[in-house]
Amino acid sequence: MQLLSIEDLAVYLGDSKRTIYKYIASGDCPPYIRISAKNIKFDRADVDAWLESKKVYPAAGGQKMSHLSVVGNAKDLIKNAIEVGKLPWSPRAKAVLENAEKQAREDGFDLVGTEHLIFGMLSVKECLGAKILNDLGVTESEYGRRYELIRQDEPGEVASQLRFSEDIDKVIQYAYDQSVQWDHTYIGAEHLLIGILKARAGRGFRILDDLGIILEKVRDETAKLIVCHNTQTDRE
Repeated sequence: MQLLSIEDLAVYLGDSKRTIYKYIASGDCPPYIRISAKNIKFDRADVDAWLESKKVYPAAGGQKMSHLSVVGNAKDLIKNAIEVGKLPWSPRAKAVLENAEKQAREDGFDLVGTEHLIFGMLSVKECLGAKILNDLGVTESEYGRRYELIRQDEPGEVASQLRFSEDIDKVIQYAYDQSVQWDHTYIGAEHLLIGILKARAGRGFRILDDLGIILEKVRDETAKLIVCHNTQTDRE
């Protein structure tokens, strides 16, 4: 995680400190970490995702479009799983999806499921999803041990073609909904983790459930790390 101070962010954006404070006051700013009243930090990846959300793509007729993009082969696998034009993916969320695809392919699965999504998340150690899981006691080695029990039922040959399971469709939609509810401007690994727990489907969810990872705990841990608005709605 590369942290930026108010001064760093001002330099990075080419704005004044006063302008940065105006962004924060208006709520139109990247997610930030409030260490104290006078000590606010921004994760560089969150800043980049926020900037990505500000892009305008001129289309025919002068209309403006934005596209939800996932890079690499993962884009082809999930292009029908999401509605284009909602929120940008953070670089770390993209890495999670790419690593999930890679793990499924190497282990001989023909479907990328929630079990691979969590594996991809834990492998991107700097993402918030991995940090939240680690803080709740889920290590990559412990998850890997339980994952190996699943692998025993698979052929073990490298899969040539993959597609995302229907469970992933649900996870992505729930991740988007949570990001919007919290007034975030991107989809990150933390939203994907919430999506898995809200979808309550797939072998990855069952592993987390067995490990005692529940939705309320993950939401609480997320709110400790970044600003999340409308958290009262989570309790309703």
